[in-house]
Amino acid sequence: MSRKREIEAAFAAYNRIDRETAVLPPPALRLLTVMFPRSDACRRSVASLAQEGFDVRPLRRLLRALLEAGFLSKEESLARIPNAYRLHLPPRRRR
Repeated sequence: MSRKREIEAAFAAYNRIDRETAVLPPPALRLLTVMFPRSDACRRSVASLAQEGFDVRPLRRLLRALLEAGFLSKEESLARIPNAYRLHLPPRRRR
């Protein structure tokens, strides 16, 4: 299965099954496929992701929603180094 299809399947399953939380919007799926085309790790700045056609303010909300949903974990960086994000398929359950 292609990387994009793996992400799409996990995203669809989450939106179908996890009724306790808000359903993730379609731009969140596009963000995941942009951030993780080949790897489970991404170290890109919000500005570089915005260049992919995302508005900065909604982009920050999407990242928070994906963190809360368990699709992402985040390692904060210092200074000008972008944060590191790791993809989790299937998403990790919040404790």
